[in-house]
Amino acid sequence: MRFRFLLILFWAFPLLASVEDDAAKIIDQFYDLQFVQAQQSANRLEAIDPKSPAGSFYRSVAYYQRYLLEEPRDPRTFQLFLEASNLSYRKALRLMGSLPAMSHYYQGAALGFQARAFVTRGHYAAAIPRARKGAEHLTKALELDPSLIDADLGLGMYYYFLSRVPPAAKPFAYLMIGMWGDREKGLALLLRVAKEGHAARREAQSILSAIYGSQREQQWDLALPYLRELMNRYPHNPRYRLSAVYILERKGAWKEAAEMAAPDSDWLDMLDPMIRAQADAIARYRVAENRLFEGQTREAGRWLEGLAGQAASPTIKEWFALRWGNYWDAMGQRERAMSYYQSIHAKHPRKLADQFMATPFPSGPRDVMPNRWPLSSIPE
Repeated sequence: MRFRFLLILFWAFPLLASVEDDAAKIIDQFYDLQFVQAQQSANRLEAIDPKSPAGSFYRSVAYYQRYLLEEPRDPRTFQLFLEASNLSYRKALRLMGSLPAMSHYYQGAALGFQARAFVTRGHYAAAIPRARKGAEHLTKALELDPSLIDADLGLGMYYYFLSRVPPAAKPFAYLMIGMWGDREKGLALLLRVAKEGHAARREAQSILSAIYGSQREQQWDLALPYLRELMNRYPHNPRYRLSAVYILERKGAWKEAAEMAAPDSDWLDMLDPMIRAQADAIARYRVAENRLFEGQTREAGRWLEGLAGQAASPTIKEWFALRWGNYWDAMGQRERAMSYYQSIHAKHPRKLADQFMATPFPSGPRDVMPNRWPLSSIPE
């Protein structure tokens, strides 16, 4: 059973009128991967209203977003996230007597995000009880105050992703989380937040783009408008551009995908140095992949040559090797192509390499490298 499907968590951002502008700024900052600014803004928000759980909650999210992108991941960043999240949870508890809906809202948000973080670390025993309690708190918050539209984001995610659990595991999933999956209801709630939500609106758009752009849904034309909007709004976050490139590839729009990857344009210059090299390598890889599929073999070779020495994970480097094999096949040098195919070990490119060993490129599948970076806690 894939526990990851059972532990999809939510973002819940209740806004008090007095701090709405500051909260909105923080949300835009951490979506745009401006972590230092987001943490500073969260500190100011906390200073405005020390009793509110909002400041510490947003600070925790900024730390979590940074943790997802670190390579290697720094346990100190995770600890900072956990400390801020626990502080937010304690402050939410203190609101129970005066603002019960808000109290449940933030308790659910803090517990849910902790569960989401523990899933990232593979600590399911810690994640499951937090997920269940988080869902209970969100449900209670909406019962007390139906106007908290943003809370539908978390519930929508639960309904949708629990619907993807294999049938035999559904009763077990219900026992763990306390909810049955419902694809249609989940999507309806997410769409409502994407259109009518407040602070959670951008996250709903991001989640919907991931759902529609997944291997399971393959609703490319529904995903792309969200990705284009998010890409333009958050130019410092490469996830949305690279996701749009991937989807264009899946549609077979090779030329358009390569043009959007645009590794020689200035969008890469705007990225934090922490992620710039990895984004640059993937953008260049995408151009090479698309040029190969277009039949522009020599140009693809020039892009592949530019990948030499690029920072990338071992698995991504094996995709580089796969495309070198495709290049030499297309150039009629079968022996050199085979040497690349034989060097590949990672599961997905290995399967493709086996097919190209049997049937030289350009025959064979047009599978593209999966869209797995920057890391998202939204499952495929």
